[in-house]
Amino acid sequence: MLAAGSGSKNHFAAYNIEAFTDPEQFKDTMDGMLKTLRTAKPVPGQDRVLYPGLSRPKRSSTAAPTGSRCTKRCSSGFAVCTGEMGIAPLAAVR
Repeated sequence: MLAAGSGSKNHFAAYNIEAFTDPEQFKDTMDGMLKTLRTAKPVPGQDRVLYPGLSRPKRSSTAAPTGSRCTKRCSSGFAVCTGEMGIAPLAAVR
C-alpha cells in the first residue's frame, strides 16, 4: 500500500467489468452516479459540478467503435504498468 502523505497517486482499472459484476447493472449504476454529479447543486461561485471528461467536447468522429482512442503516451504508460504487473498488454483495436 502507498504511504499516506507520500505524494504517491493511485490508479485502479478494471479491464473486464464482467469479471466483477453484471455489465448492464454496472452501466446503469454509473449512469445514475454521473447524472447525480451533473445535476448536483454547485458550491457558491461555480456554475456546475464537473467531473473528468464532462467538459470535454464529444469526440464521436475520433472514437473507435469499442471506445476512445488512446494516445501513444497513454499506450506506453499502460504497457509499462501491465509489464510491471506481469499481465498481458492491452491489445490494439484497429
